[in-house]
Amino acid sequence: MKKYYLVLLLIISIHCYSQESKLPIIDIHLHAYQEVVPNLKASWAGESYAKELISPENAAIHFQNVLEEMEKNNIKLALTSSSSMKALTIWKQSQPELFLTGIQTNEKGKPILSPDSLKVYFDKNKVNALGELGLQYFGITPNDAMMEPYYQVAEDKGIPVCLHTGLGPPGGPHSFAPKFRTTLGKPTLFEPVLVKHPKLKAFIAHAGWPYISETIAMMYIYPQLYTDIGVLTWALPKKAFYSALKQLIDAGFGKRIMFGTDQMLWPKAVSIAVKTVNDTPFLSDDEKRDILYNNAARFLELSEKTISLHHE
Repeated sequence: MKKYYLVLLLIISIHCYSQESKLPIIDIHLHAYQEVVPNLKASWAGESYAKELISPENAAIHFQNVLEEMEKNNIKLALTSSSSMKALTIWKQSQPELFLTGIQTNEKGKPILSPDSLKVYFDKNKVNALGELGLQYFGITPNDAMMEPYYQVAEDKGIPVCLHTGLGPPGGPHSFAPKFRTTLGKPTLFEPVLVKHPKLKAFIAHAGWPYISETIAMMYIYPQLYTDIGVLTWALPKKAFYSALKQLIDAGFGKRIMFGTDQMLWPKAVSIAVKTVNDTPFLSDDEKRDILYNNAARFLELSEKTISLHHE
């Protein structure tokens, strides 16, 4: 009899896992590249298994690996951003139903399209978002005058905006991002923009970590503001990620937290990110579904038809 119950429990567990694995996911924070740095370890990541992530040999393999990870985890839609229009075009044309595209900044910290070009590309469905805006890496504040015409276009056209907040890879100011400053990652620096553009459809990346209290304040005052958990799912130790997420949940923002992998050069970070959310001990099944799919579907204003197709 004891063996019977053990077998039954195993069958139920497998069934539940199978059902969970079939549920669709939206990745609101992905990256595409024209070139990659090969064989680079994510040695700064939070857990030992994440530190072992290694970048692929080239951009083509990177893209293929991302597709494999998305299929494995049933990710039905992803907002992928890049500083290369060529990379975005390749991804979009290859899988038009799978990818939305967003423009990042160039080597000077300015978006790769002009405000007028952003209008045209958005209307032609060649670009779907403004961001991820990594202004912090270039020593630029979110409310810099340079960005005003972009925010105006985004507000007028309903273009989603993603702003990088929080931190970046350790050692950045002494290597690839000499103008990066920690304090420029504070979510409250985005407040003047939201005041001036009340209809702006925006979310802040990485929940503003470690400035979680500022994120909570901003989301409380500005009900239209969403956040993603981005790189936190694999760049931080689990305890640190859980602590940040729990603060947001306890503050009542479970309906405005979106899942994003921010896989960057490491496609296998996608699976780690999905597992980290699914393993979060204090989240209910409904809260997991909100984070992994429902909140992004609402933010992106997906049609009932699209949502239904994602659940087939």
